[in-house]
Amino acid sequence: MNSIDSHLPFLIMSALTLGSALVVVRVRNIVHAGFWLLPCFLGVAGLYALLQAHFFVVVQVLIYVGAILVLMLFALMLTQDVMNPNKPQTNRMSLPIGLFCVVFAAGVAAILTGHQWMNSRDVILPANVQTRQLGQALIGEYALPFEIASVLLLAALVGAIVLAKSEKEPAPLPLPSLEALPDSKPE
Repeated sequence: MNSIDSHLPFLIMSALTLGSALVVVRVRNIVHAGFWLLPCFLGVAGLYALLQAHFFVVVQVLIYVGAILVLMLFALMLTQDVMNPNKPQTNRMSLPIGLFCVVFAAGVAAILTGHQWMNSRDVILPANVQTRQLGQALIGEYALPFEIASVLLLAALVGAIVLAKSEKEPAPLPLPSLEALPDSKPE
């Protein structure tokens, strides 16, 4: 097997993830951006599968694709005027933020290439050991960040509901009754 064949699944999953993530940030319709997160999340699940992190594959599909994406789309659909053509759908800061992202990515790449990474062929733990270690870390060391993330998601949903209720159009004025109209009979 040549080197391109061994890297082909990684290249496909990376292209799926990065390509759909690029569409998410470039599409003008925010609801379509939410829908484009689906292939992005599935690409990340595919990358986990290539790393033989089976528990993370299941978590990625069930929680991110099944719950987080639905929650985000639900919050978007509850918010009125998301698709108002009179409101701008673009951000004027896209060029400075794009430059910042390029500089940031170059810095991260420099840091990551200087690190000595363990080759996955050296030690692959069985799936039950990986899952046990992850569960112990989530219950122990990472319990607080895990709970903070869940509270933030709940706050986002509550915020979307509050915005949806506060942006209602005012009730139309009642029409005057016939008795209140001035008499139109000729004298």
